[in-house]
Amino acid sequence: MPPRFVFKSVFLGLSGLFLSFVSLAQEPEVRTRDDDDMASVVVYDSEYFAPYNPITAEDMLNRIPGTEGLLGNFGQQQEERRGLRSNTDQILIDGKRLTGKENQSSSFLEKLPAKAVERIELITGNVRELDTDVGVRVINVVLKEGAGTGSGVAQIGAFTFSSGQSRPMGSVAYNGSSGDLSYTVSAQVRPSLSPADVIDVIQSPAGDRLSVIEEERRQKQAQYEARGALTYNWEGGQTLQVNGLVTYFPRNNTDTTTTFLDPGDGSLNEAGTIVDRIRGDDTTWEISGDYSQSLSKSMNFTGLFIYSQSTVDRDNENFSRIVEDLLPLGGDTRAQTSTEKILRGTINWNIAKKHDLELGVEGAINTLDKDLGFFSVVNNLPVDIPIINSDQKITEDRVEAFTTHSWKPIYGLEIETGVAAEYSSLTQIGSDVGTERTFTFVKPSLDIWYNTDPATQVWFSARRDVGQLDFDDFVATVNREDNEVLSGNPELAPEKSWDFEIGAERRLSDGAGVINGRVFYRRVDDVKDLIPFGLTDSQPGNLGSGDHYGAELETSIRFGRFTSVDAVLSGSVLVQDSKVQDPFTGINRRFGNQPEYELSLEGRHDVKSLGLSYGFDFSKKGPTLESDYNEFDLKATTVDMRLFLEQTITQGTILRMFWANMLKVTNKRERTIFAPNQASGIVDRVAFREDERGWIAGFRLRTTF
Repeated sequence: MPPRFVFKSVFLGLSGLFLSFVSLAQEPEVRTRDDDDMASVVVYDSEYFAPYNPITAEDMLNRIPGTEGLLGNFGQQQEERRGLRSNTDQILIDGKRLTGKENQSSSFLEKLPAKAVERIELITGNVRELDTDVGVRVINVVLKEGAGTGSGVAQIGAFTFSSGQSRPMGSVAYNGSSGDLSYTVSAQVRPSLSPADVIDVIQSPAGDRLSVIEEERRQKQAQYEARGALTYNWEGGQTLQVNGLVTYFPRNNTDTTTTFLDPGDGSLNEAGTIVDRIRGDDTTWEISGDYSQSLSKSMNFTGLFIYSQSTVDRDNENFSRIVEDLLPLGGDTRAQTSTEKILRGTINWNIAKKHDLELGVEGAINTLDKDLGFFSVVNNLPVDIPIINSDQKITEDRVEAFTTHSWKPIYGLEIETGVAAEYSSLTQIGSDVGTERTFTFVKPSLDIWYNTDPATQVWFSARRDVGQLDFDDFVATVNREDNEVLSGNPELAPEKSWDFEIGAERRLSDGAGVINGRVFYRRVDDVKDLIPFGLTDSQPGNLGSGDHYGAELETSIRFGRFTSVDAVLSGSVLVQDSKVQDPFTGINRRFGNQPEYELSLEGRHDVKSLGLSYGFDFSKKGPTLESDYNEFDLKATTVDMRLFLEQTITQGTILRMFWANMLKVTNKRERTIFAPNQASGIVDRVAFREDERGWIAGFRLRTTF
């Protein structure tokens, strides 16, 4: 079935679902956060979840419509943003966010025992505890109070991969309190494998097969993680929370690549095999925290801090395999250490009725110390290969002052204006680079919320945004997918954009679900992509100005509110397009690696009488493109689908079986290679790649104590 047909079918289906349920929407049972705050709150008490026998807070959230997308999926990282003020985390714990860049709230909830949760609040509207984007929904997990209480979660399981590999997993977490002190600790080990089989078919412009390259990628590695959080509350209202995180990720990968040549008679003759061995480890640790104190009846102070460090130590060796013998060819090494230090303070002041003012300042120091080494083997001895811009030490000192003013001129309407001024100094020192640069940005914003009734909200947003700099783009790096060295660009500047969005949300009656839609437009300056480097190469750089626009529709329906089926069905459709001038051809095209659309559909059915739950999730991304000096790529990805089945064994013990990537996601690429470059228009050859990721099956047995 063609991807566009699937896309149109799902889009029309979700649109029909939207229209059919609008007629069911009535006044929901919601409350406002206070008399003057029109942010609506749907409250789910612990009794609501009791029939489902939840083990963790994540289990509880899975029964709430409208929380999809707020939790991580198989450890996926959230979008990297500049500083704490742009943190996209939408989860509060007892009304406060879990401070951190690596220490995500979604991972915290996965290990937080359900017994520790008093209730969960789903908030729509302006949430001043977070600097979230307009129109987002926020989760507030309220924990139980009480001295000497405690509960834990233990988990064991195993993963089996289509490659034939099997690995165990396990975790343990405990939450407790003593007097005014509460704490949560957890430890986990889980496999981190992504076996793949890759095949490249190289053809002439006339369509004749020239060669076939087959690659097998295998890993033998697991990830180890420990987390902790301590919270202390004083009688005067002061609160201190300290969080810690340590992850250790040893690398042990082997890639085997065999090349076959077509002599012209339709057969394939083996031309050689290359074996890549990648060894090393990644280590990340972070300590973060926040302190809040009331300064008066109308004013309070919040301070946040983060210190994190990540190290990467990597060794790669290349061998030519002759029968069973391995002949060393060369390799590369990478030693990298990055740190981030952030300190932020804000004062929230209710200056008058219907007027709130926020004043704050944030300072940060980011560093990267990276050194790449390349060598070949001659007469069994390593010989260094010089590579330009292969080492740099980068330091960015940044300070940002910001203020926002919230005004509620009439009941149901809130207008928030803000401005942030940022100054940063960037120093880069290396064997081939020695530069200093400064950046100054002013970022105004305007957000408007209007509740037409307690169940319906519309919003508008206009803001200036500045993207995050990736220091790795400043230094040369290795692209293992194509076995090539990419030149870095020490002059790379961050993307800047003017972002405009308008949207609306409708809550269905009695917590039956939510429907959310938005349209957006972004005028982007200094679009990040590949640009020419010299006469025969490319590097990361800034193109110029471009346009990005689209629309998104989300819906989540709980059928148990109006039928006898206790099920939740959720879906989303994002359609987008963009335009920027290609630096190699001068022709307008979409932004690089930006999918035309994104689809997701997720369902869950609970059979409470049997203690049984089952469900699925489905996702599909549209095609993307990538333009390089002498190559133009068209990329596509097939459907990703996952199934699960849960059975309650005893009260507090659940067995979960799952089958992830059951359709074996395949990333497809059609690469047109030009001679000598794209501007010539002369096609030298065409390469068709299929990168197939294997399925994962397994089980997890979880219990409380």
